[in-house]
Amino acid sequence: MSQDRPTAGGRHRHEARPPRPARAPRPSRRRGLALPAALAAALCVPAAAAVVVLGLHDRADAQTQTARREAVAAARQVARDVLSYDYRTIDADIARAKADSTGLFAKQYAQTAAQLLAQAKQARAIVQASPSTPGVVSASHNEVVVLLFVDQASVKQLTGQKTPTTRIDQSRVRMTMSRVHGRWLVSQLNAL
Repeated sequence: MSQDRPTAGGRHRHEARPPRPARAPRPSRRRGLALPAALAAALCVPAAAAVVVLGLHDRADAQTQTARREAVAAARQVARDVLSYDYRTIDADIARAKADSTGLFAKQYAQTAAQLLAQAKQARAIVQASPSTPGVVSASHNEVVVLLFVDQASVKQLTGQKTPTTRIDQSRVRMTMSRVHGRWLVSQLNAL
Protein backbone atom coordinates (compact mmCIF):
# COMPACT_ATOMS: atom_id res chain seq x y z
CA MET A 1 0.00 0.00 0.00
CA SER A 2 1.14 3.47 -0.56
CA GLN A 3 0.84 6.43 1.75
CA ASP A 4 0.11 10.00 0.75
CA ARG A 5 2.50 12.58 2.17
CA PRO A 6 2.08 16.27 1.70
CA THR A 7 4.95 18.03 -0.03
CA ALA A 8 6.05 21.63 0.38
CA GLY A 9 3.73 22.82 -2.34
CA GLY A 10 0.76 21.15 -0.72
CA ARG A 11 0.57 18.35 -3.14
CA HIS A 12 0.52 14.85 -2.04
CA ARG A 13 3.12 12.53 -3.10
CA HIS A 14 2.63 8.77 -3.14
CA GLU A 15 5.29 6.69 -1.58
CA ALA A 16 5.37 3.08 -2.29
CA ARG A 17 5.83 0.80 0.57
CA PRO A 18 8.33 -1.87 0.24
CA PRO A 19 6.66 -5.20 -0.56
CA ARG A 20 6.11 -7.49 2.34
CA PRO A 21 8.15 -10.61 2.39
CA ALA A 22 6.22 -13.62 1.14
CA ARG A 23 4.97 -15.81 3.91
CA ALA A 24 5.91 -19.39 3.97
CA PRO A 25 2.86 -21.46 3.13
CA ARG A 26 1.20 -22.63 6.35
CA PRO A 27 0.19 -26.20 6.52
CA SER A 28 -3.53 -26.58 6.17
CA ARG A 29 -5.33 -27.02 9.46
CA ARG A 30 -7.33 -29.77 7.88
CA ARG A 31 -4.21 -31.74 7.06
CA GLY A 32 -2.89 -31.24 10.58
CA LEU A 33 -6.11 -32.58 12.14
CA ALA A 34 -6.68 -35.40 9.70
CA LEU A 35 -4.16 -37.78 11.26
CA PRO A 36 -5.33 -37.38 14.88
CA ALA A 37 -8.97 -37.62 13.75
CA ALA A 38 -8.28 -40.81 11.82
CA LEU A 39 -6.35 -42.23 14.77
CA ALA A 40 -9.18 -41.35 17.17
CA ALA A 41 -11.73 -42.95 14.86
CA ALA A 42 -9.59 -46.08 14.57
CA LEU A 43 -9.38 -46.32 18.37
CA CYS A 44 -13.12 -45.79 18.80
CA VAL A 45 -14.03 -48.90 16.81
CA PRO A 46 -12.35 -51.39 19.19
CA ALA A 47 -13.54 -49.38 22.20
CA ALA A 48 -17.13 -49.49 20.94
CA ALA A 49 -16.81 -53.22 20.27
CA ALA A 50 -15.48 -53.74 23.81
CA VAL A 51 -18.42 -51.80 25.26
CA VAL A 52 -20.86 -53.97 23.29
CA VAL A 53 -19.11 -57.20 24.36
CA LEU A 54 -19.02 -56.12 28.02
CA GLY A 55 -22.67 -55.09 27.84
CA LEU A 56 -23.64 -58.49 26.44
CA HIS A 57 -21.50 -60.21 29.07
CA ASP A 58 -23.17 -58.21 31.86
CA ARG A 59 -26.57 -59.08 30.44
CA ALA A 60 -25.67 -62.78 30.31
CA ASP A 61 -24.40 -62.59 33.90
CA ALA A 62 -27.63 -60.94 35.01
CA GLN A 63 -29.67 -63.62 33.23
CA THR A 64 -27.62 -66.36 34.87
CA GLN A 65 -28.03 -64.78 38.32
CA THR A 66 -31.77 -64.57 37.80
CA ALA A 67 -31.82 -68.19 36.62
CA ARG A 68 -29.92 -69.26 39.76
CA ARG A 69 -32.43 -67.57 42.07
CA GLU A 70 -35.47 -68.90 40.23
CA ALA A 71 -34.12 -72.44 39.85
CA VAL A 72 -33.07 -72.71 43.51
CA ALA A 73 -36.54 -71.64 44.66
CA ALA A 74 -38.15 -74.09 42.22
CA ALA A 75 -35.78 -76.91 43.24
CA ARG A 76 -36.89 -76.74 46.87
CA GLN A 77 -40.55 -77.01 45.90
CA VAL A 78 -39.95 -79.68 43.25
CA ALA A 79 -37.93 -81.78 45.71
CA ARG A 80 -40.88 -81.70 48.12
CA ASP A 81 -43.32 -82.60 45.34
CA VAL A 82 -41.27 -85.37 43.78
CA LEU A 83 -39.88 -86.97 46.94
CA SER A 84 -43.04 -86.76 49.09
CA TYR A 85 -46.17 -88.85 48.79
CA ASP A 86 -49.10 -90.14 50.81
CA TYR A 87 -50.82 -93.45 50.07
CA ARG A 88 -54.20 -91.70 50.58
CA THR A 89 -53.46 -89.11 47.85
CA ILE A 90 -50.92 -91.05 45.80
CA ASP A 91 -52.62 -90.47 42.42
CA ALA A 92 -52.53 -86.67 42.89
CA ASP A 93 -48.97 -86.87 44.28
CA ILE A 94 -47.75 -88.77 41.21
CA ALA A 95 -49.55 -86.34 38.87
CA ARG A 96 -47.90 -83.37 40.64
CA ALA A 97 -44.44 -84.99 40.39
CA LYS A 98 -44.97 -85.68 36.69
CA ALA A 99 -45.99 -82.04 36.15
CA ASP A 100 -42.71 -80.92 37.78
CA SER A 101 -40.51 -83.13 35.58
CA THR A 102 -39.17 -83.08 32.04
CA GLY A 103 -36.64 -84.85 29.84
CA LEU A 104 -34.85 -87.94 31.12
CA PHE A 105 -36.26 -87.68 34.62
CA ALA A 106 -39.83 -87.49 33.32
CA LYS A 107 -39.29 -90.77 31.45
CA GLN A 108 -37.70 -92.47 34.47
CA TYR A 109 -40.43 -91.28 36.81
CA ALA A 110 -43.19 -92.41 34.43
CA GLN A 111 -41.63 -95.91 34.36
CA THR A 112 -41.53 -96.22 38.17
CA ALA A 113 -44.81 -94.45 39.01
CA ALA A 114 -46.96 -97.60 38.80
CA GLN A 115 -44.57 -99.47 41.13
CA LEU A 116 -44.56 -96.53 43.58
CA LEU A 117 -48.37 -96.47 43.52
CA ALA A 118 -48.64 -100.18 44.37
CA GLN A 119 -45.97 -100.08 47.10
CA ALA A 120 -47.32 -96.92 48.74
CA LYS A 121 -50.84 -98.36 49.00
CA GLN A 122 -49.64 -101.75 50.22
CA ALA A 123 -47.39 -100.26 52.93
CA ARG A 124 -49.78 -97.40 53.70
CA ALA A 125 -46.74 -95.19 53.29
CA ILE A 126 -46.56 -91.49 54.01
CA VAL A 127 -43.26 -89.83 53.07
CA GLN A 128 -42.53 -86.17 53.72
CA ALA A 129 -39.40 -84.68 52.13
CA SER A 130 -37.82 -81.61 53.74
CA PRO A 131 -35.06 -80.15 51.57
CA SER A 132 -32.45 -77.85 53.07
CA THR A 133 -31.26 -74.67 51.42
CA PRO A 134 -29.91 -75.72 48.03
CA GLY A 135 -26.46 -74.94 46.71
CA VAL A 136 -25.75 -74.26 43.05
CA VAL A 137 -23.22 -76.54 41.37
CA SER A 138 -23.39 -74.87 37.95
CA ALA A 139 -25.67 -72.45 36.17
CA SER A 140 -26.55 -71.04 32.79
CA HIS A 141 -29.61 -69.03 31.86
CA ASN A 142 -31.63 -72.17 30.94
CA GLU A 143 -30.15 -74.90 33.16
CA VAL A 144 -29.07 -74.94 36.79
CA VAL A 145 -27.60 -77.91 38.66
CA VAL A 146 -28.57 -77.82 42.33
CA LEU A 147 -27.36 -79.86 45.30
CA LEU A 148 -29.80 -80.39 48.18
CA PHE A 149 -29.69 -82.18 51.47
CA VAL A 150 -33.07 -83.84 51.99
CA ASP A 151 -34.59 -85.37 55.10
CA GLN A 152 -37.32 -87.87 54.29
CA ALA A 153 -39.56 -88.82 57.19
CA SER A 154 -41.57 -91.92 56.40
CA VAL A 155 -44.32 -93.76 58.19
CA LYS A 156 -45.24 -97.22 56.91
CA GLN A 157 -47.54 -99.87 58.23
CA LEU A 158 -47.37 -103.19 56.50
CA THR A 159 -50.26 -105.60 56.63
CA GLY A 160 -50.18 -107.53 59.90
CA GLN A 161 -48.15 -104.93 61.78
CA LYS A 162 -49.81 -103.53 64.90
CA THR A 163 -47.95 -100.20 64.83
CA PRO A 164 -46.49 -98.19 61.99
CA THR A 165 -42.76 -97.97 61.45
CA THR A 166 -41.27 -94.49 61.48
CA ARG A 167 -37.97 -93.69 59.88
CA ILE A 168 -35.93 -90.65 58.83
CA ASP A 169 -33.57 -90.92 55.89
CA GLN A 170 -31.04 -88.23 55.10
CA SER A 171 -29.68 -87.99 51.61
CA ARG A 172 -28.01 -85.68 49.17
CA VAL A 173 -29.77 -85.08 45.90
CA ARG A 174 -28.38 -83.54 42.76
CA MET A 175 -31.09 -82.03 40.61
CA THR A 176 -30.74 -80.54 37.17
CA MET A 177 -33.36 -77.85 36.76
CA SER A 178 -34.26 -76.88 33.19
CA ARG A 179 -36.33 -73.92 32.08
CA VAL A 180 -39.20 -75.13 29.90
CA HIS A 181 -41.74 -72.58 28.65
CA GLY A 182 -40.87 -70.24 31.53
CA ARG A 183 -41.11 -72.91 34.26
CA TRP A 184 -38.24 -74.62 36.08
CA LEU A 185 -38.63 -78.40 35.90
CA VAL A 186 -36.39 -81.22 37.08
CA SER A 187 -34.75 -82.93 34.10
CA GLN A 188 -32.35 -85.14 36.08
CA LEU A 189 -32.34 -86.32 39.67
CA ASN A 190 -29.59 -88.37 41.25
CA ALA A 191 -29.25 -89.47 44.87
CA LEU A 192 -25.62 -89.15 45.99
